[in-house]
Amino acid sequence: MLRARWLAAFGAVLGLFTGAAMAQQEGTLIVANRAGGSISLIDLPTGLEIARLPIGPTIPHETAVSADGRFALTAEYGPNSAPGRHVVLIDVVGAEIVARIDLGPNSRPHSVLFHPDGRHAVATMQDSDQIAVIDLTSLRVVQTYPTGGREGHMVRLSPDGSRAYVTSRGAQGTLSVIFLDADRPPVVIDTGLGAEGISVSPDGREVWVANRQEETISVIDTESLKVVAEIPSRPYAGRVEIGANGLAVAPNGGGGGEPVPQYLRMFDVAKRAFVAEVALHDTPGDGNFGVLIHGNWAFVGDPDDRTIRLFNMTNLQEPPVVLATAHESPDGLAWSPLRVGVMTMESN
Repeated sequence: MLRARWLAAFGAVLGLFTGAAMAQQEGTLIVANRAGGSISLIDLPTGLEIARLPIGPTIPHETAVSADGRFALTAEYGPNSAPGRHVVLIDVVGAEIVARIDLGPNSRPHSVLFHPDGRHAVATMQDSDQIAVIDLTSLRVVQTYPTGGREGHMVRLSPDGSRAYVTSRGAQGTLSVIFLDADRPPVVIDTGLGAEGISVSPDGREVWVANRQEETISVIDTESLKVVAEIPSRPYAGRVEIGANGLAVAPNGGGGGEPVPQYLRMFDVAKRAFVAEVALHDTPGDGNFGVLIHGNWAFVGDPDDRTIRLFNMTNLQEPPVVLATAHESPDGLAWSPLRVGVMTMESN
């Protein structure tokens, strides 16, 4: 009870500094911390980090949340010298790790998602060029599918969960379309060198792929399974995110081996057109960024700068709200509508 009162009081003071932007936020931001080997749970109404859960030295890069917001997933990616092999299930409200699910040797999971059925999850297994389907009740892998690509890094699902889309960074750079409900081989589509960042439009009609080693974003039509457009991006754009607001964002500036000017670039999804961009740093850099769209806000995790910033997508030039500084190299981001249990306690 005293803890809840203290948090509420501290949150009220913090609100004086975070301004109107945080007053518009709700729920919990889940953050994968590269350097810290942990997952942070940040209460958005107050801007407070409520919990930091240790995953270990296996460097989580991405995180995802179940449809009801109750659970989160992350994966042990790990350094090249010690690749990980577990998917980690987290209770958001309880702020605790529920289970570690072993994907076996030569897996190195990077990206993991909840299936729309709520009973399964899908994870990339980069070192074996497969994806795994995980039963979240028995906490074991029940099926694997070959990707047909090399070094599958990121996965997204169609809205109905019948397909998995996997970007593969190796060789020429590809998007694999994997049919989870049908006995057919994957369709592998050439997109561009360093194919990595990926997002599916809310209606499921398009997949956008950020080709990190080229200055392009490929747009794939999910009916014809062909690249139907190429949108210009900035150098080394490794993430792309499509929002329900009809806009997409792509930060750039990592993995190229040389510093480059870093921007958050915004696009009109229907028009497949550039809208605006804003500089992420005053000087060139070579780091990467995690990105999430929630409402009309773009959340950007900056591992090198160790910050989490919120950009107003209705006015991208507006100074961003800084949610966290001196953080443990924040990377992948996800949002839950629920708050950690301590924040929902009666304060009187």
